Amino acid sequence: MRCTLSVLVLALLPACTAKLPAIDDTIGEAARNADYPALHPLPDLIARSSAGSTIEVQTDALAARVARLKARASALKGRTIIDGATRLRLLNAVKDRPT
Repeated sequence: MRCTLSVLVLALLPACTAKLPAIDDTIGEAARNADYPALHPLPDLIARSSAGSTIEVQTDALAARVARLKARASALKGRTIIDGATRLRLLNAVKDRPT
């Protein structure tokens, strides 16, 4: 059993050590020469994260817009956009149309 396992590990070893592409070739010159990112104190980061985020502000604005649109829709519900004379003319045109 040990011998079989050893042979299996040795057989799979070349497949596990395949030549990988060079990572250095994928990094641009500007990224290589860039400064390290600035480090900020943790309490400042926590304070900024607990403040109202832009996602919360956008969500509130979107909810307000939805409420306005629903109010407009309910105000328009049941109203007609075609006056009576035009509606009658259209109905007569449809009725008189040859089939």
